[in-house]
Amino acid sequence: MELSTLITFTSGFFAFTSFLITIWNWQYLDRLRLCPSNELFGGTDASITVLIPARNEGKNIGEVLTALSCQTHSNYDVIVLNDGSEDDTAEIVGQFLASDLEIQLIDGEPIPKGWLGKNWACHQLMLKADGDYILFIDADTVLHEDTIKAALNEAILEKSDLLTMIPARCANNFIERNLYGFIDWAIYAWLPLQLAHLSKNSYLSASYGQFMLFKRESYILSGGHKKIKDIAVDDFGLGRLIKSSGLKWALKDGTNMVTSLPYDDILETVNGVSRSLAPALNYRISLILLISIFLMGLFFAPVLNLYFYVANGGQFEFFELLSLVIIFLLLGSYLLSCKRFSHSLFIVVFIHITVIFMILIAYHSLLSNLLRVATWKDRNMVIKKLKI
Repeated sequence: MELSTLITFTSGFFAFTSFLITIWNWQYLDRLRLCPSNELFGGTDASITVLIPARNEGKNIGEVLTALSCQTHSNYDVIVLNDGSEDDTAEIVGQFLASDLEIQLIDGEPIPKGWLGKNWACHQLMLKADGDYILFIDADTVLHEDTIKAALNEAILEKSDLLTMIPARCANNFIERNLYGFIDWAIYAWLPLQLAHLSKNSYLSASYGQFMLFKRESYILSGGHKKIKDIAVDDFGLGRLIKSSGLKWALKDGTNMVTSLPYDDILETVNGVSRSLAPALNYRISLILLISIFLMGLFFAPVLNLYFYVANGGQFEFFELLSLVIIFLLLGSYLLSCKRFSHSLFIVVFIHITVIFMILIAYHSLLSNLLRVATWKDRNMVIKKLKI
């Protein structure tokens, strides 16, 4: 069998698989159900502590806390850790201390050896929390007024130890819109969520740092941030930790409840995506290489087949038809993902350019970790070494 024939058949198999998973997830992935009752835990309100690590978040933290002050769930408090901010983060948080929001502001301690900054900040926050449930959100995440109530109801009804949600993502530039669309598709079209919820395989999961609601005792049982102190993608790490501990992980569509605010500019967008890619792929060089080759073959092999058909004036036969079907399956899968997560459908047109750009960012992530220069918010993000 010729190599081009093998690539075409392989592309066809994976294009059909991704389309099938997308349809499956469309039916299975739920949004939160808003229960009209406030009665939880057999008639009493469950308490929840919202934990926010904040480093140089003066631009966003006011909007985040304003949204938290409007929550319809009554029994909750908020703790913000000022993680060595050099802007007005602490001053803005201080303006809420005299408001109706039950909030504490604490200063972070120096980072111990072997810890990454955010993980250390979250660990310190956890030590101050006393809610039945603890909710980690990022300092650029805005919650709908019913989010905490609905998520808590859902966690109790489903007896989940970790409930996490896919957020709506705001974008203020063309690159950011395309990258977010691709990232959501990469999960939605390749992770069969019903199987992921049933399976004990910790790598069959995807968790989002914008919203991670834990049972307090489950977080402690799993080892929490202390167990993943040197893992740069703490959200993925915590989700895998919950599953590997035999606990229940649950993922919901939170695009109507949780909103992630945009980065400042294109450079920050690229750095934000880059810092997560190598850690998310377990720092494995071989995995990054294989995925980049896979994506190039999947998206470009059928296009090249059709190009050579047109260029050579050949007869339209089976492999040309198969290439056309592959393209429609991939675009259909991508279109459904964009519609589900409220991305502009216009970005589907640029999917091939986005694939190339995402691969380049992956190699940037690989190189910056290899040279040990990966940073975020002026802190080094490299502790773990790359593996083959």
